[in-house]
Amino acid sequence: MKSLDSFNHESLAILDKNDLLQPLIKSVLTKSTLDKVYIDEKLKITTIQKFKEKNGLNSPVKCNQWLRDRSININDLESLALSKIRLKNYCKENFYHKVEPRFLEIKNRLDIVVYSLIRIKDFHKAREIYLRLSSGEEEFGNLAAEFSEGIECKTRGIIGPSRVSAAHPKLIAVLMNAKTGEIQAPMEIAGMHVIVRVESYESAKLDNLMREQIGEELFHQWIDEQSIELKNELLTQKIDSSGVSH
Repeated sequence: MKSLDSFNHESLAILDKNDLLQPLIKSVLTKSTLDKVYIDEKLKITTIQKFKEKNGLNSPVKCNQWLRDRSININDLESLALSKIRLKNYCKENFYHKVEPRFLEIKNRLDIVVYSLIRIKDFHKAREIYLRLSSGEEEFGNLAAEFSEGIECKTRGIIGPSRVSAAHPKLIAVLMNAKTGEIQAPMEIAGMHVIVRVESYESAKLDNLMREQIGEELFHQWIDEQSIELKNELLTQKIDSSGVSH
């Protein structure tokens, strides 16, 4: 990574001590990796033009001012404009063969759920409300608005739609296995007694959007792993008195 060659060992150590070295390496590695991705010249010109239009950079004056404000040059602008399409192409070429196994591994966490929730500190009160709900005496939303002690009281108990993985770990298994419309008995979570009812549950599908998202996640995971290795290599280089690494 030539752009880091100008840093001596002491500079690298200071950056690492302040948790700045790895983010810097990640940024440099990401840019150097994506800049090598081939893009058809026609698509390249079109993409850069759309980027300029989106950012109001159609005139040379505005474009030059925009570059000065950010202390970058035209090559940096083009790299920025092409970064998304380069990332997509790189992931397709290098990570799409790993997408399906990864999807199957994490699928349940990607499912989308809508559920109703009531949280109450007092167990006896929670039990009373559960019995009222189970008997059909009251509407879940009415009781949630009146008694729930969490932010869901403002939405009549409704949470979502959101990924199952966004729920509390103790709640995830319940959301995945509960029947839609079935009220669950109070359970203790984080010092509160929780009553939950699944309203809808949609299993994740490996469509094109999901494929792109997982591909990008795999790319960033790879960048993280590579940046850690590169950081360790840089920090363990032996430097002689003249400052020359060997």
